[in-house]
Amino acid sequence: MANEKQNYSADFKKEVAQKALDQSKKNLDKLAEKYEVPVSVILMWATELEKGGNDVFETAEEDDTSSSEESAETVEVEINDDELADSVEHGVMADKLNYKRLIFWSVVGTILVIVFVRGLIEMYQYNVEVTQDRVSSESEYYQVNQMKQESRQQLDSFGVVDLENGIYRIPIDSAINQMAADED
Repeated sequence: MANEKQNYSADFKKEVAQKALDQSKKNLDKLAEKYEVPVSVILMWATELEKGGNDVFETAEEDDTSSSEESAETVEVEINDDELADSVEHGVMADKLNYKRLIFWSVVGTILVIVFVRGLIEMYQYNVEVTQDRVSSESEYYQVNQMKQESRQQLDSFGVVDLENGIYRIPIDSAINQMAADED
């Protein structure tokens, strides 16, 4: 098939587009083989013919020739500034950075980031300590309560302290009542 960039005459474009329209844009593959034009180009021509009428290809051809004549012009530019001429020649502009200011703000920014990260680490360590203290105090409280309950249970129950010596345990309320009764 022919190249899409190939130049075709206005009559040829009109003829191929008209045949495509007559076929209702069907079987364009056969038409493309016959005229050695890609299907996409035939569709484009048919659409242009539908929208623009019979004169569309003549005006497009005139526009193509006038634009190619305009693009052939060359423009010469004279540059008086040596620095700009050097920049254009080498393709880069000279940088006019204030390196002292750039270094200063880079150092300040780095220090601020370090201080911020250090602050985050300190906050984390403080929270870990506070949490450990709270957990340990809660666990001590739990242990003390557990010991009080065991002691209370031991004071409120009967039991054997030493079987060989005949020492027994009685509830404290019973012991108090018995002592009160013995005094009467």
